[in-house]
Amino acid sequence: MKSYWDTSAAINALVSTEVWSRLNTGEHFARLHLFFEFFATMTGRGISVKDQSGNPARLVLTPQDAAIWLRGFRTKVKLIDLDDTETLDALDKAQVRSVQGGRVYDYGHALAADKAQAHALLTRNTDDFSGLTEMPVKWP
Repeated sequence: MKSYWDTSAAINALVSTEVWSRLNTGEHFARLHLFFEFFATMTGRGISVKDQSGNPARLVLTPQDAAIWLRGFRTKVKLIDLDDTETLDALDKAQVRSVQGGRVYDYGHALAADKAQAHALLTRNTDDFSGLTEMPVKWP
């Protein structure tokens, strides 16, 4: 099975061994853009987690730790992206697909997933991909 990973799915793989283990079977794809988004999120605001006592905590990585994790993730995925013509052609159709503002980033992920001929797009933000792809959009 071919799976395309958006940034939220990659972040899920960081904190869940079960999600990380999904990378051991099938064929997996991601865009290079994911690396920058992951790095920005995880070295900036981070994510909410629970500590060992079950109390709310914030997980923020150092830049070095984020880069190291991404190198490991990179060994599990094939990179796929749109070229300049594909990107501009897609932007020509953005208005028809209700793409504006930050939704353009999800649109790019959806287009890359389609290009990879993935069977599923993995994300924690399933509603964000409504109308952007015909493939199943699933939690990681």
